[in-house]
Amino acid sequence: MITSWLLGLTLGMTHALDPDHLIAMGTLAAESRDIRRSVLLGVIWGVGHTCALALVGFLVLSLKWTIPIHMAANMEIMVGAMIVALGVHLLWRTLQPWTVHLHEHHHKEMTHSHVHIHGQDHGSHSHHLGGSRAKVLLVGFVHGMAGSAALTLAVLTTIPSMAMGMIYILIFGVGSIGGMLLMSGLISLPFVFVSQSWHHNLKVSAGCLAILFGAYFIWSPFS
Repeated sequence: MITSWLLGLTLGMTHALDPDHLIAMGTLAAESRDIRRSVLLGVIWGVGHTCALALVGFLVLSLKWTIPIHMAANMEIMVGAMIVALGVHLLWRTLQPWTVHLHEHHHKEMTHSHVHIHGQDHGSHSHHLGGSRAKVLLVGFVHGMAGSAALTLAVLTTIPSMAMGMIYILIFGVGSIGGMLLMSGLISLPFVFVSQSWHHNLKVSAGCLAILFGAYFIWSPFS
């Protein structure tokens, strides 16, 4: 069991190095110039990934269920589509000069609204971080459901009990959270230390790369 748990921790950490994970996290880290925020998003990604893996692992262990090949392929297609969507969203937010919307504020018994205008760095405003966290949690969850995570579930079939299997998933999740925490911090460095003009160019490049890679990921199950 100790060997299996060490294997799970190692697999979890290296799982963060999968190219689809790095591309997706790159589009998320590109939206701000804050290393701490990027690291936090990496942790949230790992939590979503672990929740999905725990759900599928519970089904595998309790029902002795085997993940069908076509289902794993469909999940890979979903991941590819999600990466394309992240790239398009990043390009849209980068290339539009301004965003105008309303914000409501509550003061005692009074509520009023005012027009709020953001520039290209509007993703760094604190009142938008909640949406970013929810989006990253969803991205991590979808990745956890995909075929790359499902491959680790093959190890669960050799674990004799439900409790041991869930412990393995938890350890794997801790490893994936730690790996993504480190990688999200490293990925954010180029976006933090370059000038504003280069930051804009890097965001456009990250968006285009995500679209191309996502399209390849969608096509790969059919090749």
